Amino acid sequence: MLYNAEIKYYVTGVCFKLKKISLITALFLILLFTKEAPCSEGMGISSSYFLKRMGYACVKVKNGISSVTIASEIQDAGKSKRFLDCGNKLMLVLTESEDEKELLNVAIMYFVDTNVDEERSSSISRSYENSRFENICRQLIFSLDRDISDSEAESTLRSIGIYGNMLDGVQRSRTVKGYRCMLKLQPGGMIMMVISKI
Repeated sequence: MLYNAEIKYYVTGVCFKLKKISLITALFLILLFTKEAPCSEGMGISSSYFLKRMGYACVKVKNGISSVTIASEIQDAGKSKRFLDCGNKLMLVLTESEDEKELLNVAIMYFVDTNVDEERSSSISRSYENSRFENICRQLIFSLDRDISDSEAESTLRSIGIYGNMLDGVQRSRTVKGYRCMLKLQPGGMIMMVISKI
């Protein structure tokens, strides 16, 4: 029993360290990504208000992030960053202004395995994580404005390459209700969709 307990403790510790490394990597990459991205101002709302909108938008998607999960699991990462662990390979990160009063951008990150042969397609095989990434991206789009339709959200996802060509390294963007949605494969096998104000 003691041996099993020690193994469980060790595995838990390793998982915690891996998640911490993933968070550090994610924060570093989002910093680089948003530096390159042409966003000129904040989103005009606080991160708390945006998260509330996300909770409302959850009813419009399958397997999104519920308001209960958002309220209970959102964490402060320091340096004007908040994050939510959305599963084994998914993470939501919100970047705030220095006074923490305004949301500058929000990103959903998806860690994928790019260690495949050279003749690989730029598409990603269907999986639970892939499907959930798409659903959370859709939920984020719905969170921007209550008047966004299903067809508008679908068109946006297609425009940024969410359905098949996310691994080709091309940065794609689409404007929605005064916001810019951008998607690109980052170094280390991380696909990132970032939303910011134009």
